Amino acid sequence: MNRPGSNRAFTLLELLVAAVITLMLAGLVLAVSTGALDLWRRTQGDSTAMAEAVAALDMMERDLQAALHQPDGRRWLAVSVANDVSALANRGWLTTGAVRHKPAAPDRLRLWPEPGATGQRRPADARFGLTGAWLRFFTLSAESAGEAGGMSLPRAVAYQIARRPVRGPVAAGNPAATRYQLYRSAVTVETTMTAGYSITATAYGSTGNNPAAQRAASTIMNPNSLDVLATNVIDCGVWLYARESDGGLRLLYPADPGDLVHEVVGGVLPPDAERMPTVADLVLRVLTEEGATRLAALEAGLVARPAGFANDAAWWWAVAEAHSRVLVRRVEVKGGGR
Repeated sequence: MNRPGSNRAFTLLELLVAAVITLMLAGLVLAVSTGALDLWRRTQGDSTAMAEAVAALDMMERDLQAALHQPDGRRWLAVSVANDVSALANRGWLTTGAVRHKPAAPDRLRLWPEPGATGQRRPADARFGLTGAWLRFFTLSAESAGEAGGMSLPRAVAYQIARRPVRGPVAAGNPAATRYQLYRSAVTVETTMTAGYSITATAYGSTGNNPAAQRAASTIMNPNSLDVLATNVIDCGVWLYARESDGGLRLLYPADPGDLVHEVVGGVLPPDAERMPTVADLVLRVLTEEGATRLAALEAGLVARPAGFANDAAWWWAVAEAHSRVLVRRVEVKGGGR
């Protein structure tokens, strides 16, 4: 015998309630999964930015610790900051075809930032103009163990940022992604001897915007694309100090908010404006990959400026600061003066 109600089916209302509950649970799972994936992506971006910055700082520290300085009247180290688009002409920057590359507005040059809660200025809060600091000097740091019979001989090196395609020619028609990159130019020992031991000599300059055809070329103004050290570096700066007799530090550069150039002139008792530092604070601002993608879309004009920003410069820096990390490393310049 069949029991009454044993063949009872679900009603339409029950099916609708079950479907709604299922959709709610699926939405909740999707939201949690999306949030977890987004957090993982941001964490990966931060980790990549940190790793690139640390590797670059390691290289800069190694070179600076072996920086060379002689009291012979020649220029052994130089730092210059440019905040004018005309300064990009011989640096290998890609500016054609872009509508909003790194802003050159005066308020983007902040060599002396406002004092923080402690009343002190921090290099991490500084901004080094349109091009960042172009740091170049002579170092005894060898490129490889077998170079020059294992001996460390003087070579010219330089650090700077440039906005270029990540591969291929520096041309507006190049479809490769355009990024800000940190370059380390290293001239061979032999070429350094030919160009001379004055880092501001004409031989180390550049007269064209195309990168050097070979890495051994003496130009350190327009680095070869093979010399890229880190990608997504949008600012590179340095503060230089002299150590006092009591162990304290005296800031040599920047000496004031408008101090754009520091050139070390070898001498017995040089003034601060020409003195070799004994300590340097190295500053790098590195974008996450998400930040680099956002800035690339902004600069290409693919997105409209939000209403909350008065100009493109404010918008550019808001995106940059929201998606970047700043690292500062203090380095002892062992060959520094007193």
